[in-house]
Order: sequence, then C-alpha cells, then structure tokens
Amino acid sequence: MEKKIRRSRISSSSIRNVAISFGAAETVGRYGSATAEFVKAYRGIDNETGTRLAKGLEGISRYKVSTQSEKVASNNIKQQAGFSAEVQMAAQKNAENIINNKPKRVMRSDDHADFGKNHKIYDHIEVDAKGVPIPGSGSQMKFVGNIDELLANIAQGKGGGKSDKSRYLDAKLDLPSEQVTHAIKTCETKANSLREQAKTLDSLGKHELAAEKRAQAANYDKLRGNIRDSGMTTDQAIFLRKHPELATAFNIGRTSHRAAVQGAKVGALFGGAISAVTNMIAVHQGNKELKEALIDTATATGKAALAGYGTAFVGTALKGTMQQSANATMRTMARTSLPSLTVTVCLEVGSAVKQYVRGEIDELEFIEAIGEKGSGLLASGMFAAIGQVALPIPVVGAAIGGMIGYTLSSMLYQDALGAFKEANEAHKDYLATKEYCEMARAHLDAYRLEFRERFVEWLDEGRAEIADSIMCMDAAVLTGRIDDFADSANALAALMGKTLQFGNRAQFDVFMASDDALVL
Repeated sequence: MEKKIRRSRISSSSIRNVAISFGAAETVGRYGSATAEFVKAYRGIDNETGTRLAKGLEGISRYKVSTQSEKVASNNIKQQAGFSAEVQMAAQKNAENIINNKPKRVMRSDDHADFGKNHKIYDHIEVDAKGVPIPGSGSQMKFVGNIDELLANIAQGKGGGKSDKSRYLDAKLDLPSEQVTHAIKTCETKANSLREQAKTLDSLGKHELAAEKRAQAANYDKLRGNIRDSGMTTDQAIFLRKHPELATAFNIGRTSHRAAVQGAKVGALFGGAISAVTNMIAVHQGNKELKEALIDTATATGKAALAGYGTAFVGTALKGTMQQSANATMRTMARTSLPSLTVTVCLEVGSAVKQYVRGEIDELEFIEAIGEKGSGLLASGMFAAIGQVALPIPVVGAAIGGMIGYTLSSMLYQDALGAFKEANEAHKDYLATKEYCEMARAHLDAYRLEFRERFVEWLDEGRAEIADSIMCMDAAVLTGRIDDFADSANALAALMGKTLQFGNRAQFDVFMASDDALVL
C-alpha cells in the first residue's frame, strides 16, 4: 500500500513538472532567442544565418593596447570600449524586440551591405523583418569624456572649429547613461543662451550674427530631441572590453532571470491548479480535512513556482547557447521543447536517484522510475506538439498536450511493466501453461489432419455432383429459367448439408407477401 501511495505521488509530481515545462516553453522560446543575441554579440558570428559580423566582443577584447604609457593605454581601452558598446547596444535592443515580439532589428551599419564599413554618420540602423533599413532610424553612438565639447561641435557646426560634427544633427545620438541628463540640460541652457544673445545682437543692429546664433540655438533644440540613453554606462562599456565573457554571462543570467520570473508565475498557475483539484477530490472523498488540503495546496503551489523558475531560467540559458551553436543538430534541437524539458528531466531522474540513495525504493523500483520518466517525457514532447496544433493558444495547447502524453505513456508503461513482473513472478505457472498449450496444440494438429482427410474424401466423392449443379445454374442464368436455377442451387446446398429457405419462385413470392423474416 505504501508503495502505491509513493508511486501515486511520484506520478502526480511528474505530471505537474511536465505541465510546467510545456507551460513555460513559449517563455523559454522568446527569452532563449533573446539570450542568443548576446552569444552572437560575443562571438561575432550569427551561426543561424552563417553571417560573420564586423566586430564581436571577444575579438575587440584582443585589440592591441599601447604600452607607451598608462595614459595612452587607458585611452586605447576607452576607444575600444566604444566599439564594445556599439556591439552590446545592438544585442540589447534586439533582445528586447524579441522578448516583446517586435519584428524590427538593430544592426551596426558595418554589418549592412547598404552602408559598408565606417559609415560617416550612422553607427546603427534599424531594419524590418526582411532586413530593409527603416528610414530615419539611423543613430550615432558617442562615448567620450568631454560631452560639452561634443555637443558644441555638433550644434555649432562650423562655429565649432576644426572638429565640426554637424553631420550628426539628423541622427539619433546614443550616449552613456550617466551623461544623458547633463547633455539634455546643456542643450537647453545653450539654446536659451544663444537666443538671448541673438536678441542682444538684433538690438545692436547685427542681424546677420543674430541669425547665426538663432540657427545654433535651433541646432541645440534638435540635438536635445535626438539624445538617447544607450542603455549602459562608460564603466560598463569598459567592463565589456576587458571582460567580455563575464559580461556576456551576466547578460544571459539577467535575461534568464526575467524569463524565470515569468516561469514562476506559470509554475504557480499550473501547479496550484493541479494541486487544488487533487486536494478538492481528496476532501470530497473524505481522505483529507479542508485545512490540511489548503495547506497542501499552498505548499504545492510554492514548489511549483520554484520549479517554474528553475525550468525557465535553465531552459532560457540553454536555448540561447544551443540556438547559436556551431553544430547544426544543436541548433535544430533548440527549436524543440528540449530546453524547457531539461530541468524536468533532471528533477525526475534526480528524484528517483535521491529516493534510491535514501533507501526509499529498491533497485527494481528505481529502474521502474527511470524507465517511466524516459518514456513519459518522450511522449509528452510529441503530444505537446500535437496539442499546440489542436489548440493554437500560446502555452495552453502545449501544456495540455504534454500532460496527456505523459499520463498516457506512464499508464502504458506501468501496464507493460506490471505484465512483465507478473509473468516473472509466476514463472512456474507460465511453464505449466506453456506445457498445456503445447498439448492442446498437438490435439489441434491431430484434429486438423483428420478434418483435412475427411474433407478431401468428401470433396473427391462429391466433386462431379458439385460441378453438375454449378453447370445447371449457369445454364439457367443464360436461359432465364429462375425455377431451374433454384433447383440447382437447392441441390448444391443439399450437398453441403444445408436446406435453402426458398425452393422455387412461387415460394419466394409467398414469402414476399408474408411477414416472415428472411433467414441468411
């Protein structure tokens, strides 16, 4: 009895974990594809399309740094950190677009054929789902120490001296997070100051110079509207340059955590619902008190939320890595339910191992558990795909299909295993039954031989009469004599030991006029 209860708990837990896995599959799919963007940014190659990017974080980290002096080395690092920031920003924005199901993507202009290397204005562009640049989406990224000088060189144009950067006026300007507020305030202050100067110059009759000041003020206004937060600080960009592996791991971990929070919600929803139904039935049947059922439901919901968190976290990180794998098979597997099932497999197998080590189950029960998990999870994957087609509702179809597949597979596995165990435990009965079957088969063979001999004898003796009856039937058909056909058919039936219901047409006509039943 104790073993049955334990197996019931294992099965219930398994169904819950499978439901959570497939419930979180859509979340793992989106956030996993988002993490793939960080893997792509690190390696500098998109293995899904086979495209090599102009720069990757790993490659930038190997750029040479001058040993002339510490100051020169620091300047080299800062300049290279700007390249790392460009790569990182594209990855961050694409990850967010994927998470939010937006089709547009951000590219470095170096990676788009229409812009080529080292474009004079744009560092980044946005493209639609077909890779076509979106008009007005071009942007310039600037990670510099003196932000006021940069703004002046852009807004003042030729008035900014030999470092004229007015070509950036029509581009979005992406700055380090810590400089954005100051830059906006500077633009506002400069614009107001220039307009006041223009008024003064007008009063002095210097209208041409006043017009230049107003033009520069307008440039500052425009520049203010183009300033954007790049999504990272200067220190973070330097960290990207120096430690790209750690930075990439952090990005993957952060995205996986976001997915895990959603996974915890899915886990609490599915796990709580399954536990609530199970405990309600137990209360109804008198197996539990209401208070106990409520406590068990709350506990199960918490465990399910934790399982959902782990499933989504690990699944997201795994999918992102697999999706950008150099191995085509791994990339194909990333498009399946495998990433979200990974934690479930570990939980299921790990649970069986833990019970075996603790002595809660014996060797046979351990093999039973492992076998059931394997067959169940394979079937749940197949049924999840079917469920998603049958119920094309995100999460719901796959989750329901997965639960059905796992349940059916577990039932079949247990039935097959039970039959095997019964046969093994009743080996002596099996041998006795086998002996009896062999004796019965011998008798049947004897009966078959006897029947064959007698049938052949009867067939030889009656062959001429049978042939004569069939010939008469054929002749009756040709002449249209129904009664002759009936006589021949009756004669043939008599040879077979049978009597037909109608001997001639007259008898058939009488039957048709009566309420008698037709005998076949």
